[in-house]
Order: sequence, then structure tokens, then C-alpha cells
Amino acid sequence: MRTVLVPGAWMGSWIWQPTVQSLRGRGIDAESITLRGLEPGLRDADVAAVRLDDHVQQLVQHVEEQARPAVLVSHSYSGVVTAAAADRLGQRVIGLVHLGAFIPGPGRSLLDDWGSSDTDRDQERADIAAAGDLWLAPTREMLDHETDLAPGDRDVLAARFTAHPGRTVLDPAELAASVEQQPSTYVVLAPNGATDEAWNDAPRVARTASGWRRRHLVSGHWPMVSAFDATVDLLAEEIGHYADSEG
Repeated sequence: MRTVLVPGAWMGSWIWQPTVQSLRGRGIDAESITLRGLEPGLRDADVAAVRLDDHVQQLVQHVEEQARPAVLVSHSYSGVVTAAAADRLGQRVIGLVHLGAFIPGPGRSLLDDWGSSDTDRDQERADIAAAGDLWLAPTREMLDHETDLAPGDRDVLAARFTAHPGRTVLDPAELAASVEQQPSTYVVLAPNGATDEAWNDAPRVARTASGWRRRHLVSGHWPMVSAFDATVDLLAEEIGHYADSEG
């Protein structure tokens, strides 16, 4: 069995590398990938051309390259990618762990369930169009609102973020079956430990799916940075759970 950690928006495999190394130190076969369009140095036009299905199919092919079953770990945007890939991979995926992730519904895009109002969602779609089909990364100033990140961590994230392919968050997800049927753990991110509020904001399926496991981390949006040890501990426990269930 192996574990594939998939980065969220604006990031490549680098965001998960310290986590991967720590999991390997515990004897867990872990790796991370960079989704297409998120490699540094690409032309804007090449980034903008990437679609959601490109990311889903990339992950599907990556898992199919080896016969071993996989646990998929997502963060934020990549919950859409891992759940859609698991839908195509069937029993090859023995577990999914979603950290503060968007969870796809049939025929719905990430932005369909983003923000708190139609006005917010329309503005985000307009911003992506104005940027040439790019979803621009948060600026260094915006990261100042992530109060659980150290100033140096905000500097690193702002320096390494790249523009995200805008169409991947506008394209509707294609699912043959409900994600409720997938063996999944949802982890809410609760700044200052406000878990009730975090669950109120979680995707509906994460709150209601009868077979899903539910965990939380005291963290802002980037737990692999701000709550590193707790994130590794939780992932190791969940990966172990799915490994045991596989027998």
C-alpha cells in the first residue's frame, strides 16, 4: 500500500515534502505529486489551458502505474481531484483523507460551493476571467490574516505560490457514484480550537455521510505548515486505519 499526498491550489509537491519525509520515517510509503500547470516557470497560457479532468486523469494514471492499493490525501482544492479520481479507480483506493478540503458533488464545480454568497462566487469567476483563466494566489499581505502562520512561513508560501489553472475550479466534477460511498476521513481545520464552528462550515457530506470518519486539527488553512507534528500524527493514524482495514 502507498499513500499519495496531493497539494491544494497554487502549490506543488513541495508543500507536502516535509510531511512525506516524516511519514517515511515512520515506515509509511508516502509520496507527493505536482498537478499539471502547477510546475514553476510555466507560461500563463499553458497554466490556463489545464482543465479539472487533466488533474483527475493525471492522478488516476499515477495510481494505476503500480498494482498496490493507495490512500489519497487531499488539502483544500485537491479534495475535488482525489474524490473524482477515487470514483474512477474504485477498489484501488482503500481510503481518502481530506484536510479542510472541498468535496465534489455531481455536476458541480468547486466555485459552485465556494464563498458565502452568489455575489462572492460571481466576483471570483469574474476575477478568474479577468486574469486570463488564472486563479491568482493570495498575496503576502493576504497571508497576514493567517495568524497561526509564522511571518517566515508566510514569506515562503507567498514566494513559492504560483497561479492556479482557473478552469479546474470552474469545471463541474464528473462522478459515477456518490462520494458518500468512498472510504473517507474528513478533517476540519479549527483555528483556536473552534471545532463546532469549523464543522458548521464543512461540506455537507463531511457532516452527514454515515460511513465517514471525522477528525479535527487546531490549525488555519495550511496545517502541514502551522501544525506540522499534529498533522503527521493524524495522517499516520488514518493511514494505519485504512491499512488495517485492507488486512
